[in-house]
Amino acid sequence: MDRLDRMEKMIEENIKGMRELQEAQKRTDEQLRKTDEEIRKTDEEIRKTSEEIRKVNKSVAGISDGFGRMTEGFAIVSIEEVFKNLGIYINTTLPRAKRRKNGESLELDLLNLAKSEGDKKELVIVAEVKTYLRTEDIDNLIQDILKFYEFFEEYRARELIGVIAFMNYAKGAKEYAEKNGFYLLSCSEDLMKLANKEGFKPKLWRYNQ
Repeated sequence: MDRLDRMEKMIEENIKGMRELQEAQKRTDEQLRKTDEEIRKTDEEIRKTSEEIRKVNKSVAGISDGFGRMTEGFAIVSIEEVFKNLGIYINTTLPRAKRRKNGESLELDLLNLAKSEGDKKELVIVAEVKTYLRTEDIDNLIQDILKFYEFFEEYRARELIGVIAFMNYAKGAKEYAEKNGFYLLSCSEDLMKLANKEGFKPKLWRYNQ
């Protein structure tokens, strides 16, 4: 094979190699295009899934909040009648009473002002409303009550009675609440009724200077 033939063969091989390279590049580009398309579809599916999760979470939150407000409504309607039967007359009910002081705040589900029938003693009845009562909820309420007279100074002359109204409860929560002196209101056919043991005596909280 003379020199010219070798050159022609080299050129043919180079052209063949370039063609093969071009074909490989085309296949790579096609694969990249398909990969990009798959990524785009995956991103779209993730976006749709995230949107569905957001909608579900919003719906669940709405249901939970609505259920909580329903429980609160039951408590408002029931608490006056329950305490009337105990000889304590509620004359003012303040749902979600909130007070701010020195950069801090205290919010109560229900703040009731009342007077006892016998000695005409003026009282404060603080009620916590829970769809599902846990022991930590009781601890939190105790802490709120301990701060009550600092935020609501106008009621320092009144004794305070604590109430917990609930739909359901965790194991031990009911007993823990009663041990700490709280009246318990649970759901019944007549909205809510006392759920304390017979002979229960509530704790009376007072302002300590």
